[in-house]
Amino acid sequence: LSAPRLPEQQATARNKMVVLHVKKTEELQFLYETPVASSVDETVKELVEIWNIQIQIRRLCDSLEDLAKYGPAKKPDKQCIDTYATDDYGNLINDTIPRGAHYCMDPTGRRTGEAPDPKLQEVLLKQTAEARKVANAKEHVGRNQKVTCGYFQECLDGLRGAVMIAFPEGLPDYDEVDLILKGEWDIDGRTMEALEEGAELWWAGKQMEQGQEKRLSDYLGKNDKTKIVAKLQKGGAGAPQREPAVDERTQKEMMAFYHRKQEELKRLQDDDDDNHLASGWADPKQLKASLQGTGGVKWK
Repeated sequence: LSAPRLPEQQATARNKMVVLHVKKTEELQFLYETPVASSVDETVKELVEIWNIQIQIRRLCDSLEDLAKYGPAKKPDKQCIDTYATDDYGNLINDTIPRGAHYCMDPTGRRTGEAPDPKLQEVLLKQTAEARKVANAKEHVGRNQKVTCGYFQECLDGLRGAVMIAFPEGLPDYDEVDLILKGEWDIDGRTMEALEEGAELWWAGKQMEQGQEKRLSDYLGKNDKTKIVAKLQKGGAGAPQREPAVDERTQKEMMAFYHRKQEELKRLQDDDDDNHLASGWADPKQLKASLQGTGGVKWK
C-alpha cells in the first residue's frame, strides 16, 4: 500500500485540474474543478446540477423567511388577507377564527399567520442566513473557492432539517417550501434561469458537443493547469454573449479616470491664457531687480 499523501502533495494533486469558471451574471456563477480528461457529457450533467441547486437554495431561502414569520400556506382557493376572510355566504369571519399564541397576519394573504414558536423561528432564520452565504456565488468566486454538488446538497439538507424541526407534522403539499424541497416550483423571475435536460456548454464561441464521447481535452488540450470561462445555455438557445474585454471593476476605474481627465481639460480650457503673466517667474525684469536689490518692492 502506498503511504498517505501529505497536505502539500494533496494540494499539488488538486492543482493538476482544469478549472471551469461557469458564469452568466454576477449572481449566477461558480468555479468547478475537474480533470481535463473528463467526459463532456458527465461534466455538463454535474454543472447543470450545481447550477440548478444554487437557484433552488436562493428560491427556498425567500420562502423560508415567509414561513418563519407567517406559518404554513393556505389552500390556493382560500388565499386572501385575513381581515377580509369570509364564509360561503360572504360574511366576515376573521374575528371568529381561533388564533395561535404566535399568530402574525400575512400581508399578502397567502399564509395562515400561524407562526412557529420564536425559538423555532430563530432556527429557521439562522439556517436560512447560513444558506444565503453558501449560495453567495460572487463571494465564492472572489475567494477562488471551487464548489461541488455535494457542497450545496449539504446546505439543502440543512434547510430541510430546519423545516422538520419547526414543523414536525409536516407542511401542506401545496406549500411552496414543500414543493421547492421536492425540486418543484413555479417559474418566475427567480427561477427562470434554471436549466433542463439538453443544456449546452460553450467556450470560446464553440459548443462542447455531447453524445459523441468527447472529452474536455478535445477542446482545451491536455494541460491540466488551465482555467477557462465557460457558459451554460438552454438547449437550442445558440451561442451565448461573449465576456467583456475588461471586468466590471476595471471598467469602473477606467471610467473614473476618463471623467477626471475630462474635468481637468475643461478647467484648462476655462482658464485665462494670460493669468500666468502676474506670476513672478514671468516678469522680464526679475533678474535686474534681484541684482539691484529692489526685488519685492511694492508701490502704493
